[in-house]
Amino acid sequence: MADYLNRWSACAHLDLAASDSQPLSLSTLLRLAGPDDRLRWRSTGLGYADPRGSLRLRKAIAARYATAGADDVLVGAGAQETMACILHALLAPDDHAVVVVPIYQPLELVVTGLCAADGVALSKDRAWSLDLDRLAAALRPNTRLVLTNFPNSPTGATLDRPTLDGLIALCCRYGLWLVNDEVYRQTDPGPDRAVPPVVDLYERGISINGLSKGFGLPGLRVGWAACRDRAVLGRALAAKNLLSSCLAAPSEILGEIALRAEHRITDRARAIGRRNHRRLRALLDRHSEVFEADEPRNLAFAYPRFRGREGATDFARTLASEAGLLVLPSVLWRSSLAPIPEDRLRLGLGRIRSFAALGVLEKHLLRHAR
Repeated sequence: MADYLNRWSACAHLDLAASDSQPLSLSTLLRLAGPDDRLRWRSTGLGYADPRGSLRLRKAIAARYATAGADDVLVGAGAQETMACILHALLAPDDHAVVVVPIYQPLELVVTGLCAADGVALSKDRAWSLDLDRLAAALRPNTRLVLTNFPNSPTGATLDRPTLDGLIALCCRYGLWLVNDEVYRQTDPGPDRAVPPVVDLYERGISINGLSKGFGLPGLRVGWAACRDRAVLGRALAAKNLLSSCLAAPSEILGEIALRAEHRITDRARAIGRRNHRRLRALLDRHSEVFEADEPRNLAFAYPRFRGREGATDFARTLASEAGLLVLPSVLWRSSLAPIPEDRLRLGLGRIRSFAALGVLEKHLLRHAR
């Protein structure tokens, strides 16, 4: 994906590829701070911080979960680093893992670099549902871990509660760790109806999240793992000490401010996503000869099937070179573990400028139709 972005982002002046919410400025975030936070911000020291994350930040994160305390949280430089450290803590060369795909490709590469792995693809003909029978068939005697990403990128799929309960029962039966990347939970269309974090449902469930996506704060590089096994967190911390070692103290303070103002931040982000989804929905309906629309499953992005003769990948390249608009073809989620459809486009809808970018997309479609 990085190679694609490096090649085509230079051609594009409009970004319909990003999957994070509209980024906040430092001044906007500080306006959400209380007097105590502003005092700490002005007086914070710039020495090394606690490698686990500051106690105050870990308490703020733990408050999001029903079962986790501050000592059940490890903070890293973004969710990707934290996930990588957790995987290093759990997997050894003689182990086997099952990865539900599509998934953020660097996470798959971490797993396959550590041990043998099999992939279970979401069922595209069944609204991207997870087939538990196929997952059970992929297990081996040495399977140690199931890696998932729900809500899923790029499909937007989530798990209904019966399927999640079935997945947990399967992991419990075989003593497996269930590691779920939950970074798109804040952009789920129905946050009050969203399934709970896996750490709250299963003693071997590990929830990964961060401030980059739903909060629109990727520049803070604040991600975390919530895990009820402190020995696992200790091994993950040892892996982390070889990487970032610790967060920057200013990021920790700003992260606390964001977590306390979560609803104000994410309500704004969700309003932007809903507005863009409405425009996309109308566009897809007007161009049904080119797009086979999926119902939106996440407010950060959509994943329609492209039906044009040139195929999704060539269309995305043409869109970048001719219209200056960057979108992501589904080939970028290609997996070595299971086949992934290559006829989709992931369209980022979390940014304010996504609204104008959708207008450029429609003009391009109309021009080529003529």
